[in-house]
Amino acid sequence: MVKAYWLGVFILLLLIAGYSGARIRGGLVGDPPSVYNNMPGGLTIFTSSEALERRVDVIYSLDDIYRYDPGKHALLIVGPDTRVDASPRLRQWVEDGGVLIVMDETMNTEGLLRGFDIYLGNTTAIQEIATGVCSVGNANIKVVFDVYTMVYSTSNYTVLCRVNNETTGLSRSIGGGMVIAIGDSSLVINEVLSKGGAWYGNRLFIDMVTNGRGLVVYEGGRTYTYSSTSIIIQYIRGFILLASDASQSILYTRNPLLKLLAVLTIILVTLTVVLLKLGLTMSRSRLPGVKG
Repeated sequence: MVKAYWLGVFILLLLIAGYSGARIRGGLVGDPPSVYNNMPGGLTIFTSSEALERRVDVIYSLDDIYRYDPGKHALLIVGPDTRVDASPRLRQWVEDGGVLIVMDETMNTEGLLRGFDIYLGNTTAIQEIATGVCSVGNANIKVVFDVYTMVYSTSNYTVLCRVNNETTGLSRSIGGGMVIAIGDSSLVINEVLSKGGAWYGNRLFIDMVTNGRGLVVYEGGRTYTYSSTSIIIQYIRGFILLASDASQSILYTRNPLLKLLAVLTIILVTLTVVLLKLGLTMSRSRLPGVKG
């Protein structure tokens, strides 16, 4: 009796959710340089490795950067999917001693960089893999660039990276802090860091320019797939039709075990399809040591 009661409550809740038509966020669109993307273009190897050595946090609004001491943290904005514009609070954070690192070859960070008098040299990224040299202090590090663009400024700046004598990375002092612009969002993606060997300099370069600061990664510029809970109603209807057809076959089966297995199979398949459609199985748990 109790089991039947809770089953009825469960079905009622499913119906309420289905008819509400609420939107449910699913997985990331494409293969972006995100801390939640385990695919080749993601940042899970980088952030997981860094989290073993220092604090790594995630923010979704640039205004939240003031939760972090500008003298002890560096903010990474890596290949956002949508446009990211200048933020007065972010600029103040940089002027107070923060380090901002923008790694992007698209125009999505154009407005943000323009606020610091930094510009992308090409509206279309260069589609090639090339080895450049990045200089930090007295160290010259070989860094592999994979689809990149040039960067420049009309104010005083320091060249950090070059590919074929073209500037692909620079830094500008802004008040007591610094802005670093790299014309490549793939510098420390999973595909690059998993290769090892000549690609090792990529992570080393980021480690040197951040100089032991805690890392804050901006994830607010991502795009996601969305589903509607109304899909539940569609699958309930489909389940009823399926159950109706299957019941005819089950009634003619004399073996009680086969009957039970048939019913459980129908229920399991239906629930699995609903969960996959809503994208719940696509949700990613947060990385060890990475806080949002």
